[in-house]
Amino acid sequence: MSDLPVSLLPAIREIAALLARARRVLFITGAGVSADSGLPTYRGLGGLYEHDLTEEGIPIEDALSGEMLRRRPEIPWKYMTPIEENCRNAGPNAAHRLMAKWERELPYVMVLTQNIDGLQDAPPLLRIAFACRPQCSDTESQKRRR
Repeated sequence: MSDLPVSLLPAIREIAALLARARRVLFITGAGVSADSGLPTYRGLGGLYEHDLTEEGIPIEDALSGEMLRRRPEIPWKYMTPIEENCRNAGPNAAHRLMAKWERELPYVMVLTQNIDGLQDAPPLLRIAFACRPQCSDTESQKRRR
């Protein structure tokens, strides 16, 4: 915590006290939770998709859609390959390990995420809900939990 501004310390202490008494915790995560594992975020400075449109002139969400995979599979694969390459050697970080630890120690912990990097599976988290658009399909991670 030495890198944090001193003005945040009271709030951090208060949050820690609340969490120490908690019986139920909901973690809501996105790409930022895996940044400490070396994975780039998807949007923003240095993100994989920091620009509004792909080289083909379409939004990245459309480039990675199931419809595009059916119509022009070379486009989604072009953009999925860097994702896979970035995830290949990444491992869980302190945040992933903490969520798994709390899940073992507290009566109820839930993780709501849109991450598909699989890092939440390395220290296995049993209660994960994947948030995605309605056209998202069941992921391998979800299938393994059934």
